[in-house]
Amino acid sequence: MARFIQTPPTATTNVFTGDANFVHDQGVASASWVVTHNLGKYCSVTVVDTANNVVIGEVEYNSVNQVTLTFRSSFAGKAYFN
Repeated sequence: MARFIQTPPTATTNVFTGDANFVHDQGVASASWVVTHNLGKYCSVTVVDTANNVVIGEVEYNSVNQVTLTFRSSFAGKAYFN
């Protein structure tokens, strides 16, 4: 049986408050996005275009608070950081 060493995170509207996340909205089409998320960690990143299709690109961690996302072509969309 699993047990928590710390107090488990609480759920609020299906979002756990025990960890931070960030959503970047890239409104202008570009093949390179520089995003400052200020989460203080090397995040996992999921990128989608304006039709919510997942887009694969290169993620370069500039620091624990900033990444550069590079793609083969320009597009607008969102990047989700966890």
